[in-house]
Amino acid sequence: MSDPAPRPRLPDRVRHGREWPSPRVHRILAVVLTVAAAGSLVLVVVDLVIGRPAAGDVFIAILNSLAAAVLWWHSSEQARS
Repeated sequence: MSDPAPRPRLPDRVRHGREWPSPRVHRILAVVLTVAAAGSLVLVVVDLVIGRPAAGDVFIAILNSLAAAVLWWHSSEQARS
């Protein structure tokens, strides 16, 4: 029989909920969600032009915008500190 593979050791300090690995993560996610919000707004305009109901796209645009705003705020907070 062979010995089981050694388990990797946990780091001394384990990250918990509110702590992100780096401010760069906030900026990348903020940019991605900003682009998604802009794309959702384009879909809203297209829906209005072709006469489709735009309620779902408006909802997604609002959610993306709120998430992007929160992430931009967090990244600016980290840059200040």
